[in-house]
Amino acid sequence: MTTAEAIFRAAQAHEAAGNINAARAGYAQAAQAGDLRALTALAKNLLTRAPLDIGNGIGMIRTAADRGDREACALCAVLAGQDDQLPDRWRIARDYLARSGDAKLSALLSSVDLPVWTMAPAQRVEFEGPRVVRVDNFASRAMCDWLIERARPRMSAATVYDPATGTGQRRDDIRSNSAVAFDITQLDLAMVAVRARIAALADVSSDAFEPPMVLHYTAGQQFAPHFDYIEPATPGLAADVARNGQRVGTFLLYLSDGFEGGETDFPELGWKFKGGKGDALLFWSADATGALDRRTLHAGAPVVSGEKWVLSQWIRRR
Repeated sequence: MTTAEAIFRAAQAHEAAGNINAARAGYAQAAQAGDLRALTALAKNLLTRAPLDIGNGIGMIRTAADRGDREACALCAVLAGQDDQLPDRWRIARDYLARSGDAKLSALLSSVDLPVWTMAPAQRVEFEGPRVVRVDNFASRAMCDWLIERARPRMSAATVYDPATGTGQRRDDIRSNSAVAFDITQLDLAMVAVRARIAALADVSSDAFEPPMVLHYTAGQQFAPHFDYIEPATPGLAADVARNGQRVGTFLLYLSDGFEGGETDFPELGWKFKGGKGDALLFWSADATGALDRRTLHAGAPVVSGEKWVLSQWIRRR
């Protein structure tokens, strides 16, 4: 094992243990010794672990990509695709994707005209107050399958906000499904394209998005009636709203079919929705003035049989 390799592995161990400063120092030392993976790892650490250093993280990931690191090229594709101020962003993103060597993702996106596909799709208004819209065929079946397989290896028990602190997550009997979130370094260009299409549908910038989540329900699993907005009257949660803005919108992309039960149920509206594979739902928990709407109480009804997969994208407003 080379010296750079040993330093890199030690830095990985420090990061796994939560010793961020030691991890960054180790990655930097290994990178200086010529380990290109360490430069990419340091950039990812700066982009995702507090204290964040977004500017240096992006600069480092671009340097690593220019030097030929495939993982860095994949992340540069994500960064380019998310930059709606970047002229010709989808061409640049595709170029980085090609350099990453991800043949499967390239094949998935090969027939997709990204500049056109990421425009606002046709929608059907189900309710004006609260505003609830649906989109049929928001995403292809192949795209849905891709998202499921990206999520499947990382699923774990779903959690809810801890109302006491507003900062942690805890298990609760209110939900029994599994879930996984994707931070900036775990996204890929397909996910970025989906988020750009969501942003166009909702008429917001993707800067307003939380990390996307994929949810999985098997027979008997559910998410009991709840609100997606964050209760501002609870001190711990009010602090989260002050930091990050209120959660005002929810987008759901239904990734699977062939299951029984599992409807998205709005009891205050007397309405249930069970989208087909590739269909989507967008509803707003707050109006333009910021007033929260308790009619958006909703539940993921118990799945009777089969598997339900959903991509969830929450929208914040500062």
